[in-house]
Amino acid sequence: MTDYTLSLKRVMLLQKTLDEGGFTTCPLQRPETTTDAVIQVENDNEVHRLSVRFGPLHSSITLKRRDAAKYLALRDFLQDVANGRADSGTESQAAAAMREALESVNTVLETDQVAYITPTADKARPFRVIVLDELGDICAHTKGHCKDNLVEAVRAQLRPRYLGAEERS
Repeated sequence: MTDYTLSLKRVMLLQKTLDEGGFTTCPLQRPETTTDAVIQVENDNEVHRLSVRFGPLHSSITLKRRDAAKYLALRDFLQDVANGRADSGTESQAAAAMREALESVNTVLETDQVAYITPTADKARPFRVIVLDELGDICAHTKGHCKDNLVEAVRAQLRPRYLGAEERS
């Protein structure tokens, strides 16, 4: 039996509910079955308060609104609850490295861009980053082995946009 997982596509779809609040249902999958998470989001100026139900399982989390890694934290939380690990309270080294890498990548983005990070099966390049603009178009995508590698690759892919803006000035 394998763990329930939440795809990057689903995390991106949750962004609207997280930003606006309200209720949504989100499926988590494993090869033999799918389970729905019923999510309620309440927002204030500082935080998102989430309450999640998976059948009889219930848990909650509070995420800071300005946290660049909140989508990653939400994905990890939902997967942990679905897989019975919600009370562990510990973050794996891989999750900590991904969170740190995402925070580093966010330093080179424009305000209308958002980055998502996911693990890969490639041991040489265990992280994948996708950067989207406000329309959902891909601005940059790469795989890498550390935060510095990811930042440089994303910066290089975004450079034509920066050069174009400088030339217009």
